[in-house]
Amino acid sequence: MHCREEMTKEPRRNRDWSDLPQELVEKIAEPAGLFELLSLFRVCNAWRSTSTALAQMVKHELNQGPWFLLYEDNNPECQMLTASGKKFITSLPELNGTTCLASYHGWLLLFRQGGTIFFFHVFSRQRIDLPEFPVPELTDHVGAVSSSPTSQDCVVCVISCSDDETLDAKVLHLRDQTWIGSEYSHPRAKKDKIKCGIYSTTGKGMFGFLDGVDFLTSIAISAENRSLIWNFQSITAAKTEEISDPSLSKRNTYHLCPGELEIRFKDLKNKLGLTADVTISSCGTITPCSIGGGNYRVLYNESISDNYIDKSKNRCFKGVLIQPRSSIHRRDMKAHSRGTTATDRSE
Repeated sequence: MHCREEMTKEPRRNRDWSDLPQELVEKIAEPAGLFELLSLFRVCNAWRSTSTALAQMVKHELNQGPWFLLYEDNNPECQMLTASGKKFITSLPELNGTTCLASYHGWLLLFRQGGTIFFFHVFSRQRIDLPEFPVPELTDHVGAVSSSPTSQDCVVCVISCSDDETLDAKVLHLRDQTWIGSEYSHPRAKKDKIKCGIYSTTGKGMFGFLDGVDFLTSIAISAENRSLIWNFQSITAAKTEEISDPSLSKRNTYHLCPGELEIRFKDLKNKLGLTADVTISSCGTITPCSIGGGNYRVLYNESISDNYIDKSKNRCFKGVLIQPRSSIHRRDMKAHSRGTTATDRSE
């Protein structure tokens, strides 16, 4: 009779990505371009400690303010301009034929003629499709988002002027996957088109849409039946002490910044290498103020041009302002990889 010693297998232990030796992280990061590096930063805190030259530059740029993404229909090549003026070029064919309705922490709410609407994360290239939009074509629509679309609690609101005196809103709860529509009539609606949208977490939370710098159309959502509650009011200026010390205010303070891109248009063109006679239609965003607290800068949607007399002769671009720091440090998204990765280069 032969005795056989029974071999026991040690249980396989799942190790955390943060356990990877730092020298290996450096090896992974060394050949990475901008977009790959930003995806790497989202894996875990330890991976953000990589010290390659590009990584150090990107970390610095993340704290400087919003970045500007420029793209053009039928051209997959896009340009990304950091707040300090550094330019990167990458290929994002997913943007072809789209218009950006809202920009939230690196997530773009994109619409394509015919009713296709989806979220797209610029740095990870993750896409989240939404139910078909009830309106097949855009007419100055503006959107706002309550939270990251990776959360089922995310709510999307898109508003437009359906006629000279009527505002039309479409709201989607990601959990329900059904668009809810509502209209609101007000004579002011014909005087100024909607310039930007925000979501305020003050109180029970509500969407706000600004027409110029004078009036705010707010939309709250009933917790009982999810009906839309409209309100139309003039904008009130925050007190100086509330701006310098947000803890004194019970609400967030928003600094309205219309015309930011128009002021920078000439410099923007030079840094992006654009020739004369161009038109840029841009989607704004909200970015924290340097003084922190509950202070935010609201950057408006804009359409800026060299030749306003005959825009048909201009080369047309689309732009999006993106707050990169929030999109990297948020933990609600897993690093996303594809079989085919976009290549990017700096200039």
